[in-house]
Amino acid sequence: MPAAFDLHLELVNVTPQVWRILRVPGDLHLDDLHLAIQTVMGWDDFHPHLFEIGDREYGPRAESESDEKGDDEMVAIDAWAGEDSAITVAQALTQSPDAITFIYDFEEDWRVRFTRLAAVETSTLEDVSCVAGEEAGPQQETARFEVFSVDEANQRLARARQPRATPDAPAGPRATPDQQLLARLTLTVLLLGSRPTRHGTREAAKQVRSEILDSLQEAGLVEHDPARKTVKLTDTGVAHAQRLLQKLRAL
Repeated sequence: MPAAFDLHLELVNVTPQVWRILRVPGDLHLDDLHLAIQTVMGWDDFHPHLFEIGDREYGPRAESESDEKGDDEMVAIDAWAGEDSAITVAQALTQSPDAITFIYDFEEDWRVRFTRLAAVETSTLEDVSCVAGEEAGPQQETARFEVFSVDEANQRLARARQPRATPDAPAGPRATPDQQLLARLTLTVLLLGSRPTRHGTREAAKQVRSEILDSLQEAGLVEHDPARKTVKLTDTGVAHAQRLLQKLRAL
């Protein structure tokens, strides 16, 4: 399998034409591609999103109004096939070789259609890069590219690749010991306040600071979407919280 792909992205039903060419690793997961699209479009990830791959949808699982009130009944969405972190670019292109659609902001219904231009035989590509493009993305609530620049897009991509939080440093690699402790305690509080779902996961209400949730998500300990009122603990997050809880109980 080729190690990388050149993808042509085009924002549909927008004039003048807004397009990008991204070179991406084939094993890049779609949740990371989502962040790259946000970056090169000049968006800020304020709104829900999903990927349409053939007749399937991948993205953060939608929840019903009853979910938000604590009911265990989940919405049955026939098209929803899983989280976008569960599928890679190569797998997505295999499922839908003609085109894939990325939808962002369900009210504005911005649709980015992307197709594979070429397979790139390389063993060295690890990060996403912007090869070409024209026109700024549509206006959002915050600043965006006033004039699109490939160099600026790649600078933004590079900044997005700064050292990330990990399960062992859930507040990020540059955080203080107190900040790391706060992140670990927050994870433990989420576990204590969580409830099981029919999917075998655990969800808790988002009654903690959003920046801590962002860091815990970056570390792979939780999954949260700004549009949802609950946060899901990953298996890794549950395990780390349980270990800290055991230590606290032993004090």
